[in-house]
Amino acid sequence: MMRLVLALCLVVAFNAHPAVEAASPGAKTTFSEVAGALMSPVCPGKLLHDCPSSEGAQLRELVRRKIFSGETKEEIVRYFVEVYGREVLPKPPAEGFYLTAWLLPFGGVLAGFGVVFVLVRAWTKRPDDAGQSGERGEAPQKTASDDPLDNRLQRELGDFEG
Repeated sequence: MMRLVLALCLVVAFNAHPAVEAASPGAKTTFSEVAGALMSPVCPGKLLHDCPSSEGAQLRELVRRKIFSGETKEEIVRYFVEVYGREVLPKPPAEGFYLTAWLLPFGGVLAGFGVVFVLVRAWTKRPDDAGQSGERGEAPQKTASDDPLDNRLQRELGDFEG
């Protein structure tokens, strides 16, 4: 008897859980799911459920009627894309030319890291490293006695200190 009651409680709890209902193939489409998945074609930059215009209210009512008639979220979104174009999607699809909208920010970040890396390497490069590359055929460095300005600087520093 106890097993029967426990099994009955598990069946009732399993069927009442909302995640189980959403995962089932016949899950009910909700208005907030659909209205949150569509941009308003009459209020630029706003989702359909945030659009304050009367045309937005008409479109929300259309969504409610389509949900009441049994259409799924995908069918409703497909209808709006056919009528108003891909601009009603809140994010661009990851295909074709729209793929650049997904990849361009990552490319920009990588390019920025590359620029920072090159600049840091240039800023932290020691002068000794530049002189060690003898293969490049660089001009020989001047000695202190060849440079008249360096001689003058050394002379004036000696006069200043002594």
